[in-house]
Amino acid sequence: SALGLRPKLQIDTKSAKELIKAADYQQKFIRNAIPLLKVGGRMTYSTCTINTLENEENVKFILKEFPCMRLESLARLPGLPGLPDKGLTEEECQMVRRFDPTDTLDTMGFFLAKFQKVC
Repeated sequence: SALGLRPKLQIDTKSAKELIKAADYQQKFIRNAIPLLKVGGRMTYSTCTINTLENEENVKFILKEFPCMRLESLARLPGLPGLPDKGLTEEECQMVRRFDPTDTLDTMGFFLAKFQKVC
Protein backbone atom coordinates (compact mmCIF):
# COMPACT_ATOMS: atom_id res chain seq x y z
CA SER A 1 0.00 0.00 0.00
CA ALA A 2 3.06 2.29 0.37
CA LEU A 3 1.38 3.81 3.42
CA GLY A 4 4.79 4.34 5.00
CA LEU A 5 6.05 6.61 2.24
CA ARG A 6 6.09 10.34 2.69
CA PRO A 7 3.78 12.22 2.14
CA LYS A 8 1.23 9.34 2.06
CA LEU A 9 1.04 8.98 5.84
CA GLN A 10 -2.70 9.47 6.14
CA ILE A 11 -5.72 7.56 4.94
CA ASP A 12 -9.35 8.33 4.40
CA THR A 13 -12.31 5.98 4.66
CA LYS A 14 -12.29 5.22 0.94
CA SER A 15 -8.71 4.04 0.99
CA ALA A 16 -9.20 1.84 4.08
CA LYS A 17 -10.67 -0.82 1.78
CA GLU A 18 -7.58 -0.52 -0.39
CA LEU A 19 -5.38 -1.33 2.62
CA ILE A 20 -7.21 -4.61 3.10
CA LYS A 21 -6.83 -5.38 -0.60
CA ALA A 22 -3.08 -4.70 -0.40
CA ALA A 23 -2.65 -7.22 2.41
CA ASP A 24 -4.68 -9.82 0.50
CA TYR A 25 -2.65 -9.17 -2.64
CA GLN A 26 0.59 -9.71 -0.73
CA GLN A 27 -0.74 -13.03 0.53
CA LYS A 28 -0.99 -14.13 -3.10
CA PHE A 29 2.72 -13.36 -3.53
CA ILE A 30 3.51 -15.24 -0.32
CA ARG A 31 1.51 -18.30 -1.43
CA ASN A 32 3.53 -18.40 -4.66
CA ALA A 33 6.94 -17.61 -3.16
CA ILE A 34 7.13 -20.16 -0.36
CA PRO A 35 6.81 -23.27 -2.57
CA LEU A 36 9.77 -21.97 -4.59
CA LEU A 37 12.04 -22.09 -1.54
CA LYS A 38 14.19 -25.15 -0.95
CA VAL A 39 14.39 -26.57 2.55
CA GLY A 40 16.92 -24.39 4.35
CA GLY A 41 16.12 -21.44 2.08
CA ARG A 42 15.42 -18.02 3.54
CA MET A 43 12.78 -15.47 2.69
CA THR A 44 12.72 -11.82 3.66
CA TYR A 45 9.30 -10.28 3.94
CA SER A 46 9.51 -6.51 3.65
CA THR A 47 6.95 -3.77 3.13
CA CYS A 48 7.04 -0.01 2.81
CA THR A 49 4.03 0.58 5.01
CA ILE A 50 2.98 1.03 8.62
CA ASN A 51 -0.22 -0.97 7.98
CA THR A 52 -0.41 -3.84 10.48
CA LEU A 53 -2.55 -5.87 8.04
CA GLU A 54 0.40 -5.95 5.65
CA ASN A 55 3.02 -6.33 8.38
CA GLU A 56 2.41 -8.22 11.62
CA GLU A 57 -0.79 -9.85 10.40
CA ASN A 58 0.86 -11.18 7.25
CA VAL A 59 3.69 -12.60 9.37
CA LYS A 60 1.00 -14.34 11.42
CA PHE A 61 -0.54 -15.58 8.15
CA ILE A 62 2.80 -17.08 7.05
CA LEU A 63 3.36 -18.83 10.38
CA LYS A 64 -0.18 -20.22 10.46
CA GLU A 65 -0.57 -21.26 6.83
CA PHE A 66 2.98 -22.53 6.30
CA PRO A 67 4.11 -24.50 9.39
CA CYS A 68 7.41 -25.29 7.66
CA MET A 69 8.36 -21.59 7.84
CA ARG A 70 10.27 -20.50 10.94
CA LEU A 71 10.57 -16.83 11.91
CA GLU A 72 14.18 -15.75 12.46
CA SER A 73 15.16 -12.92 14.76
CA LEU A 74 16.12 -9.50 13.44
CA ALA A 75 16.30 -8.06 16.98
CA ARG A 76 19.94 -7.01 16.55
CA LEU A 77 18.96 -4.58 13.79
CA PRO A 78 17.84 -1.01 14.48
CA GLY A 79 14.15 -0.30 14.49
CA LEU A 80 11.23 -1.11 16.71
CA PRO A 81 9.68 -4.49 17.51
CA GLY A 82 6.35 -5.46 15.99
CA LEU A 83 3.19 -4.01 17.43
CA PRO A 84 1.43 -6.02 20.16
CA ASP A 85 -2.09 -7.41 19.78
CA LYS A 86 -1.77 -7.75 16.00
CA GLY A 87 -1.53 -11.53 15.89
CA LEU A 88 2.06 -12.14 16.97
CA THR A 89 3.27 -13.34 20.34
CA GLU A 90 5.48 -11.03 22.38
CA GLU A 91 8.50 -13.13 21.39
CA GLU A 92 7.57 -12.93 17.69
CA CYS A 93 7.11 -9.15 17.97
CA GLN A 94 10.70 -8.92 19.19
CA MET A 95 11.92 -10.90 16.16
CA VAL A 96 10.61 -8.51 13.48
CA ARG A 97 11.60 -4.90 12.81
CA ARG A 98 9.23 -2.01 12.31
CA PHE A 99 10.37 1.44 11.22
CA ASP A 100 8.00 4.26 11.93
CA PRO A 101 8.24 7.88 10.78
CA THR A 102 7.44 9.02 14.33
CA ASP A 103 10.43 7.16 15.78
CA THR A 104 13.75 8.88 16.56
CA LEU A 105 15.36 7.24 13.49
CA ASP A 106 13.20 9.52 11.28
CA THR A 107 12.69 6.96 8.53
CA MET A 108 9.86 6.24 6.17
CA GLY A 109 7.51 3.56 7.45
CA PHE A 110 8.61 0.06 6.61
CA PHE A 111 8.73 -3.44 8.06
CA LEU A 112 11.05 -6.48 7.94
CA ALA A 113 10.66 -10.14 8.82
CA LYS A 114 12.94 -13.05 7.98
CA PHE A 115 11.96 -16.70 7.62
CA GLN A 116 13.64 -20.00 7.00
CA LYS A 117 11.96 -23.00 5.40
CA VAL A 118 12.70 -25.92 7.73
CA CYS A 119 10.78 -28.80 6.10
